[in-house]
Amino acid sequence: LIMATLIIHEDTMKKAMIKTVILSLATLLLISKGMMANEKKSVDWIDFEQAITKAAKENKHIVVDFYTDWCSWCKVMDEQTYRNSEIVQYGNQKFLFAKINAESDAKISYKGQQFTCREFTAALGIRGYPATVFLNEKGEFITKISGFIQPDQFMPILEYLEGKYYDKMSFDDFMKTRKS
Repeated sequence: LIMATLIIHEDTMKKAMIKTVILSLATLLLISKGMMANEKKSVDWIDFEQAITKAAKENKHIVVDFYTDWCSWCKVMDEQTYRNSEIVQYGNQKFLFAKINAESDAKISYKGQQFTCREFTAALGIRGYPATVFLNEKGEFITKISGFIQPDQFMPILEYLEGKYYDKMSFDDFMKTRKS
């Protein structure tokens, strides 16, 4: 009788352990799916020189994000602005995005000249980070903005550039006529 009870008890324990393992695995799967769903998509970053080449072919403006590894506001802009769903959707359709580490000694080519990223940053007069430079489809400088740009401020800038309103009116005038 004791032996039969032990066998039944052992069988019940095995079933309980199997249930526990299955529930644990299911919980882990749900948690990992939830974490993946919370990870927001970013704009599509490409190499700066590739952006210059593609811009002419695809007739797109270029957004260049100048950052440093130590810049906390650069990280905030990456998370809030460049991962904003509206910016991602509109930006990826209409623009090319490139990042340049302002303190890097990596070489880049621009308008037939070789620069380190550090030299290129200095040549553009960038002294604070983040800094965002906007280039037209020919790779020509349009403007730069120093500092963090919130998504609700960034979207009208993209619309202003994409519509080439900078050829016709000031940004302030554009904002007066823009529909929210």
